[in-house]
Amino acid sequence: MRRIRLNRKTALGCLVALTLGLSAVLGTLAQQPETDNSPLELPDHRYDLPATLITAEQIEEHKQRMVAVEETDVAITMVPSGGGSASHQVGVSMVIRYDGQSNQYYAVHDDVAEVYYVLEGRGRMKLGGTITDWSRRPVSIENGRGSRGTTAVGSEDITIKQGDMLIIPAGTPHKWDFAEEFTSYVVVRMDPEGVAPLLEVGEAEFNPMAQ
Repeated sequence: MRRIRLNRKTALGCLVALTLGLSAVLGTLAQQPETDNSPLELPDHRYDLPATLITAEQIEEHKQRMVAVEETDVAITMVPSGGGSASHQVGVSMVIRYDGQSNQYYAVHDDVAEVYYVLEGRGRMKLGGTITDWSRRPVSIENGRGSRGTTAVGSEDITIKQGDMLIIPAGTPHKWDFAEEFTSYVVVRMDPEGVAPLLEVGEAEFNPMAQ
């Protein structure tokens, strides 16, 4: 048998390589997630809620009905969103801003966050800041508890247009400032406390009396 002699330098290099290889293996093992032994279905959670499809045709029909009666904010549907809260729900509404329309008041929703998706048009909004003349307003069936005012110090001016999305957290002042042209957008309202009974849960039809 032939013996291979390693000098000190070669032996040190082999030891370093072995150490690095072992460290890499141990690092890979450490990065692997721990096994989650939770039950497949968590207590007080729903796993049987149906998905809800709202088609482009339904949205357009809803908009045309709103235009016919000159409505500006009408709910399309309200659905439970599942998870660990029985009260958590999501509302979907259509909002229309007519050419030249402006709103006097900033709105603040205590509990309900909103996501806008602009279908058509263009307009200006004011966001954030501190309202200096705010007061409580009646509870809204679209967005629950809140307040309003006409002036906000430090608010930001933005333009939203077709294809844009806007996320407004609960508690953030916002105001539609001016519609540069006819504008429509879908609003998804996230309501974790179930404070805004837009419609009977699961209903999806035009209902201007839901205002």
